[in-house]
Amino acid sequence: MWTLFTLKALLAQRFPRNLVQKKCKIVIVDDHPVFVTLLADLLRQEFGFPVVGLAQSGREGLEICRATQPDLVLADMMMPGMSGLELIKLLRRQNPDITLLAISGQATNALIHMAFVAGANGYLSKSWSIDELLRRLHATTEGKAEMTGEEADALRWAVRERKLRSEMSNGDLQLLQLFSDEVPVKEIALRTGRTSSSVYRAFERIRQRFDTKTDRELRDVAMGLGLFGSMEAP
Repeated sequence: MWTLFTLKALLAQRFPRNLVQKKCKIVIVDDHPVFVTLLADLLRQEFGFPVVGLAQSGREGLEICRATQPDLVLADMMMPGMSGLELIKLLRRQNPDITLLAISGQATNALIHMAFVAGANGYLSKSWSIDELLRRLHATTEGKAEMTGEEADALRWAVRERKLRSEMSNGDLQLLQLFSDEVPVKEIALRTGRTSSSVYRAFERIRQRFDTKTDRELRDVAMGLGLFGSMEAP
């Protein structure tokens, strides 16, 4: 995690104030108040970015964006209630020209891919250095941002997973959707007319197909393929 010492050590010479005074209005949406405050203070006080709003939930972020009409929104992908992904999707529908960046501490390929599907222009990692983060912000606001390694990995992952999905039976797709919606195995068996043991065997086969070991990894795969709440692909 960034520290005040780290922030102060990265000031000025690489990002002169005259480069950022003209930058766009920013809103930051994240449910970790320390991160929000630290990042906002850095961008405002040390680099001159006009941060016009802070929010700790997607719903609050939506209201602030409606009131301030920002040019750039940084939104944490996973928050209680309205997630950053949902916020990005709504903001993109309302304003096709807004710049939206998804942020996360530990994003998977599936989540990064979902951010692009929702309408994000790019992805920022909380594990990046301040130096790297600010370079990305400058490049994004100037329309010069190149694809990061994480974003490229996510897109390659999406191509692979979509191919695997196309090879799956409708029955397995239904199982994966129900699993992603956290339906218990016994209930899945009742809904699909299978026995619980056959459902477990099917999930083992699906895990091997997508090379996943944990429930979280398998749900991320389902989310990345659009198998949650609907059978439609993203």
